[in-house]
Amino acid sequence: MTVRRDLPHRAASLVVYGMCLAAIFSCSREPVAAPPMHADAASAVDGKSPAALAVTAVSPPFGDQGVTIDVHVFGSGFTAGAQATWLLHGAADPAHVHTNSTTFVSSTEVVANVTIASDATLDFWDVQIALAGGKNGVGSELFEVTSAQILGPGTPGGINPEVYGMSQNLQIMGWVTGGGGTPFVYDDVAGMVNLGAGQAWTIDPLGTIIGGRDSNLFARAWVQQSPSTWRAEQMPRLPFSVGGNVLGAARTSDGTLLVSGFDDSATSTKPNTPTFHRPVVWQRVGSSWSAPQRYTLPVGAVRAAARAINGLGQIAGGVDGGPTGATTGAVWENPTTSTRLDGAPRAINAAGTLIVGEKTITTSSGSTIIPAYWWRNPSTGIWDGTGKPLPSLAGASCATGTVRGLNSAGILVGSSCNAAGQTQATVWRLDLSGPVPVLVAGPTGLSGLGTGPKNLDVSDAISVSEAAPFTVAGMALESGVTRLAVRWRLIVQ
Repeated sequence: MTVRRDLPHRAASLVVYGMCLAAIFSCSREPVAAPPMHADAASAVDGKSPAALAVTAVSPPFGDQGVTIDVHVFGSGFTAGAQATWLLHGAADPAHVHTNSTTFVSSTEVVANVTIASDATLDFWDVQIALAGGKNGVGSELFEVTSAQILGPGTPGGINPEVYGMSQNLQIMGWVTGGGGTPFVYDDVAGMVNLGAGQAWTIDPLGTIIGGRDSNLFARAWVQQSPSTWRAEQMPRLPFSVGGNVLGAARTSDGTLLVSGFDDSATSTKPNTPTFHRPVVWQRVGSSWSAPQRYTLPVGAVRAAARAINGLGQIAGGVDGGPTGATTGAVWENPTTSTRLDGAPRAINAAGTLIVGEKTITTSSGSTIIPAYWWRNPSTGIWDGTGKPLPSLAGASCATGTVRGLNSAGILVGSSCNAAGQTQATVWRLDLSGPVPVLVAGPTGLSGLGTGPKNLDVSDAISVSEAAPFTVAGMALESGVTRLAVRWRLIVQ
């Protein structure tokens, strides 16, 4: 089994491919034609010595597999007849990244028309400029061949979206921060759809209902009327409710929709009465919502939220105010039976045997949040409340990370620290066929959208589809600056 990826941590059975969204996103620009001027003539006009040859930046700084794009290369000392070449680890590979033409614009810019093969290595490539006289200048790792596909030309309400989920029909949703939030949903039919005001946190597996909260922070659902039309509905509340949120969604075997979350409930209507998150589950039968079913808090807890739910009615989520006062987690088998977990759950599988998320460990250098999972023994039905750690891309030198989504094939997605100290979308694979899970692939890093400052996040994976070829939904920073909603495609071999 093989993998193709851009980091030294390579998984044995995960391959990352791109999907063509050319109608949605294109980096191409028309080549700029300019009359040639010899460098010596140019310097004679302004009386200055020719600048030293250097390659400093490219735009765009990334390109998808299987496309032809125009890339603007910037630097100094360029002359007429300059040729651009893409190098992988210092060696040209024209069979995979081929320069069709190089157009001279000025001593500081050329435009290269480049074809990226569908099997080009997902990595950061060097860009070389060669002058007619034999001089070469190289910009190291300026261009990323990526499989991250941008969703639509933008997101409603602005930039920097937060992706929170994906249906099994590959609809991807989330919300843009600011002003109470702007929820959105994307699919290939309707494109990017603005849901109005509020925050979208989850989508049901069939993609017909999105859950979250309104701009006043009360639980809300959006019900699909057509591919581009959604109707907002307020969720029923507990007595003395002052807010709430819908965080998870699942379907039972008979198709009933279950959604989980929390209700901010006060103990009475008196002024300044304390309020606490209460874990709750709603059901939708036909066109009606049930009253929220409140789940009992674990012993010693004062608040909790049902972050995830499956079709069996099991919920998992964060719990505050435990025996140590720290934020941990719990899994509920039903409204009255729960098991404590030593970390924060993010998702639970359909079979009710695996929960993923993060936990805090303490070392001599301080506290670190690491990716982790919790397993339910299939023979005894008992949950192991001690989370098992997963490796990060960087290994022990930077172990931070979290797992945000999973599927029935044992594919886990999230993010972890890479060798550069950045947070990068990460994939792991567990074999779930035995008495305990076994890590068989990963961590594998998912590509981003070009280079950026070393201290910024690269990408984050949120959800993975059930059906192969697997689609991963998430976010990536464009040139380390602007966060965009993206998706990747995974092939398991």
